[in-house]
Amino acid sequence: MPMSPITRFKDMLVRNWREKIIALVLAFLFWFMIKAQITQPQMPQWQQHAWPPRDPSVAPAIVR
Repeated sequence: MPMSPITRFKDMLVRNWREKIIALVLAFLFWFMIKAQITQPQMPQWQQHAWPPRDPSVAPAIVR
């Protein structure tokens, strides 16, 4: 005898409920971490630039 759609839906919700709750919690945590990274204030312009590349032909001086 085929199951009714309501019974199938209830069975789908109840089966593996622990894994489903863990998946929801992890999805929320990842979303929260990404949202926190996006909403951080932008760094000032002078902090965004990296140091200028060093000229490899110039050897560093040895201090004694």
